[in-house]
Amino acid sequence: MKQIQAFFGLKREAILLDSRLYIVKAMVAISLGYLIGRALPITRLDMVSVLLGVMYNLEAINVSGLKGGINQLLASALGAITTGFLVYLMGYQINVFVIALGIGFTLYIALKIDYRMVSPVAIFTSIYMTQLLQNDGLGNPSILLTFRLRILALGLGVAIALACNFLFSILYYRKLGKRRLEFVKIQGLLGLEKTKEILSSKHIESMNYQAVLASVFNDIEMVKANLETMRKEKKIPFNTSEKQNLKLYYEVIIQIKTLIHLAYDCIYVKEKTNVVCDPTAITVLDSIITGLKQLDFTDLKKIPSAHSLTLDPQQFTLENRRIGENLNLMVSHYELILENLGQLN
Repeated sequence: MKQIQAFFGLKREAILLDSRLYIVKAMVAISLGYLIGRALPITRLDMVSVLLGVMYNLEAINVSGLKGGINQLLASALGAITTGFLVYLMGYQINVFVIALGIGFTLYIALKIDYRMVSPVAIFTSIYMTQLLQNDGLGNPSILLTFRLRILALGLGVAIALACNFLFSILYYRKLGKRRLEFVKIQGLLGLEKTKEILSSKHIESMNYQAVLASVFNDIEMVKANLETMRKEKKIPFNTSEKQNLKLYYEVIIQIKTLIHLAYDCIYVKEKTNVVCDPTAITVLDSIITGLKQLDFTDLKKIPSAHSLTLDPQQFTLENRRIGENLNLMVSHYELILENLGQLN
């Protein structure tokens, strides 16, 4: 039975990121987008843009959804203006050269604005302006009518997505911090267990730990950014204790991130010196891992007691001394986590 549940069910990490609610929200939003889009005389001509606008902007955090919606509209305007201007210059003659030049021109302008990335919406709109040209009342192709249709259809989708983001946020915002914190803990444990595995071994056989820890850092930064944005939310009426809890959640995430940084440094020492770690050092790391596993941030009925187990780095060789100092710092940061949790309301 458990195997069947594991096969068909979502992973715990996905549940902690509110994936179930996201699926429901997406179904509601796409239904509204279809019904409203079909009911309006202009947007019904471009339901693809309406529905894509909805799905592109469904976000867990309201402010992120708003910024994303604005970026989508700006990127769409960029693709429409660059390619539309080119189509107009070419006398509305659409051929392989116009399509290629339109994409190239759009990419050039987008990279001039931000060399790090090109919005896929800008590319989609560039193609759109050559393949879905609208005609005016006289049957002549019109860039302005095409631009209007694209922006109105996409704008409707964005507006519906933002409305659904806000309505659904009322249902889960107050629990979001705890769930995100539990997600960060699970990812942090992956990094700490990988560190324990490497420190317990005689040699580092593989460099795959880099990908594991990089993924952990990425997940921590994602949740950290979520909480930073949530703390700036003005539309959701958090009371004083809830605002204080958000601050404490943020502090705990910083502590977990610091744990992983220190763990990474331990691995670095092991990699460069191939030192055989003292068994007591592994015991300290294992005690931190065990303590974190006992914590369930979604249901903090019992908080483990702080660890008194520490190391005396002066008793070790130079390489082991650095690892010992790192582990002592990790113990202190673990104790700070417990201290912050004890202040939650």
